[in-house]
Amino acid sequence: MKQHFNYIIVLILLMAALTFSGCREPSSAILACEGSTSMQKMMQEMADTYMATHTNITVEYTGNGSSAGIRAVIAGTANIGAVSRVVMEEELNQGLQAVHIAWDAIAVIVHPSNIVQDLTSEQVARIYKKEITNWSEVGGPDSEIVVITRDPASGTREAFDGLFGIRDEVKADQEAAKTGETLLAVAQNPHAVGYISLNYVRKGVKALRIDGKVPSSENVLNGSYEIRRPLMIVTKGAPDAIEQEFIDFMFSEEGKAIIGREAIPVERNR
Repeated sequence: MKQHFNYIIVLILLMAALTFSGCREPSSAILACEGSTSMQKMMQEMADTYMATHTNITVEYTGNGSSAGIRAVIAGTANIGAVSRVVMEEELNQGLQAVHIAWDAIAVIVHPSNIVQDLTSEQVARIYKKEITNWSEVGGPDSEIVVITRDPASGTREAFDGLFGIRDEVKADQEAAKTGETLLAVAQNPHAVGYISLNYVRKGVKALRIDGKVPSSENVLNGSYEIRRPLMIVTKGAPDAIEQEFIDFMFSEEGKAIIGREAIPVERNR
């Protein structure tokens, strides 16, 4: 009888343990994301919204440039890289897999007091090569142009230099490490010119027309404003289950709404 009683006790304890283990939250995980500063606001909102319904996942985003994000993914210190430029062949050859999530336009910006409203692509290129050095040469005031570019790790710079055909030819007066630094530098200098992601244009700077086209979402979508770049997500090889679920969320209606506040979302390329 005593042996039978002990058997019942053991059975009850075993059932309780199984019930408890079945009710536990899935094991927690950290998803490290790193990359573009111009994608930082979008990626942080994406992470916060995702974590609200995936309490066992912690998504961390570090904005330190597209190239830095790619290097981190290749090195295995980040799960996901956010890249605001075309992922180069030599990068893909190091085992990266890239997913296109949106289009973004690059706006050329000046101080609001600058009377220049429009530049041609050729004029922009010549300004950044210091072949045009005074605003009066492009219909502006008689003042030296202060050329502001981004640091070499910036995806915005990589895209800008490529789009205007000026790689290795830029002669800048100042390099900005982040988008916010470019905004501040141009807002504080009536003679400056810089470039930033279209969605970061704020009061205190003015976006110029390029080749007569206004930098707008509509013109990016219809292809008439050609100063645009892809926003990409990269992983080392095929994404694992946790990485894939976060990427899937980006293509959900909720994810596309978040992207739409910063860029122009695209449909998934299946």
